[in-house]
Amino acid sequence: MYTIQENVRVVISLLKQYGIRHIVVSPGGTNIPITQAVQDDPFFKCYSVVDERSAMYFAIGIYLQTGAIVATSCTSAQATRNYVPGLTEAFYKHAPILAITTSKLECFQYQEYMQAPDQCSLPVDSIKHCYDLPPITDENTRRQVIHNAKEAMLELTHRISGPIQLNIRIIDAQQGKFEDVELPRISPLKRYMAWNSWNDIDLSEKKILVVVGEHRPFDVRQQKALDSFCEHFNVAVYTNHLSNYHGPYSISANLLISSGGWHTLKPDLLITIGGQTGDYSIYNALQSIGDAEHWRVSEDGAYVDTYGHLTRIYECPDYFFFENVDRERLVEHTYFAEWVKLNSMLKYDVELPFSNVYVAQQLHKAIPEHSIMNFAILNSLRSWSYFPLSDSIQGYANVAAFGIDGCNSMLFGESMNTDNLCFIVTGDLAYFYDMNALGIRDLRNNVRVLIINNGGGAEFKIMTGSWKEAPNVEKYISANGHYGSTKGWAENCGFKYLSASNKAEFLQVSSEFVAQSDSPIILEVFTTEENDVLGDKTLIGANKIFSVSDKMKKLLSDVVGEKGVDVIKTLVKK
Repeated sequence: MYTIQENVRVVISLLKQYGIRHIVVSPGGTNIPITQAVQDDPFFKCYSVVDERSAMYFAIGIYLQTGAIVATSCTSAQATRNYVPGLTEAFYKHAPILAITTSKLECFQYQEYMQAPDQCSLPVDSIKHCYDLPPITDENTRRQVIHNAKEAMLELTHRISGPIQLNIRIIDAQQGKFEDVELPRISPLKRYMAWNSWNDIDLSEKKILVVVGEHRPFDVRQQKALDSFCEHFNVAVYTNHLSNYHGPYSISANLLISSGGWHTLKPDLLITIGGQTGDYSIYNALQSIGDAEHWRVSEDGAYVDTYGHLTRIYECPDYFFFENVDRERLVEHTYFAEWVKLNSMLKYDVELPFSNVYVAQQLHKAIPEHSIMNFAILNSLRSWSYFPLSDSIQGYANVAAFGIDGCNSMLFGESMNTDNLCFIVTGDLAYFYDMNALGIRDLRNNVRVLIINNGGGAEFKIMTGSWKEAPNVEKYISANGHYGSTKGWAENCGFKYLSASNKAEFLQVSSEFVAQSDSPIILEVFTTEENDVLGDKTLIGANKIFSVSDKMKKLLSDVVGEKGVDVIKTLVKK
């Protein structure tokens, strides 16, 4: 029998998964669901100490003699406060004590409700961290509770050991209600430091996908380590323009994934390095990797479970990880070749309306070698991610915090210490938000600003289905009609101003935009929201993939027509 409160059952399950056996229990009402769960379970060794002040010091004593993590459990109200002296000693002693406190729901705090002080406000030098677990009411709160509980147990011994508070919100009316259910089966998360043994890594015959998020250009050691790892294990490396990795096993595959190629390319193991991808296509795909594991390699060692499948964290530089993976034998599967084959079938020369995607289609091959490119998030980043750029081009965007403010300014800062051309692709809302940056003194002639001015936020009509259904989108949601042209301000700030309102005008000025000049240049392209939406749909539609065989059939159909496909099918059957 276990409590009907699922957040408690999650904690009990994870205590067992992480081998936390010793638990010091103080009596009370709010923590009955915990006490009932551990008292009759032979896995746990329980100790009863009535005074919470004494209980915490008692727990420290167990740790000093056993070296094991020790948990404690107390009721709500003043009980948590009585832990503070012992927790302070544990903090400075670096004793890994998991203080499991129980409290009323947050809505009762500061409302003169009985036994409901704020229990997550302990002194900063009494615990390393506090994790709060709400009642589980849906899949979102379930994911939050599992994440917080796992992180709490990992942090007990992360780098420097110390006490952690794990506060569980208890619903009063459910305190004494139990049901005949099993504990949830939750896979534990493991964190590996550089000095730990990695002998349990077995990559034989695994299809491995490395996803490189936002990353500065790779230095020689980083490049060599990842290249060697990929060569040995036949790894596919998913990149976009922010990855700045251009090894022999890299695949710039945003269009492939956006068009449905993921269905046949799911890996057995996902390894992520770098920061955010800013790439909703690969994000949505990686939510559905099935039973595949996800390993995060990062020097911060943080529990960042972007895709909901994280099983391991390697707290070390990415090059160190790739250099130190054991390589007993060469892997010979064709996973990387499958990515290359499918990616090579994509059609980039699709007839598109005059739009953001059209501009990217026409310009992506014209951007000069060794240029720097910035993308002002969302629509601009997505439109250009469909098309490959030269390996010599660096790419950046404000995707770490994902805001439209400062997009121009960041690009201008990058331009100050290079003679290479520096481009930014931006929408009208993002551009005008940071338009004052054009007045920065001493801007250099290598600056190129490409504004896709569709009169509002086309993003709200492209990306998320629910936004499209909202009534009266134009006035307040996509904020149409705020700005006209930047011509006057641009010229006043010393920029050469170019513009285009159709394909002919664009083709006439595009070569001047990417050429050397004696002044910075702004090219303002006037599109419509409707064409921006249609351009995106048209490119994706022309490359839609459901399986490799479906794609081959479509390619064959494009060449010989539907009747020709039928004839070939008949001949094959014979």
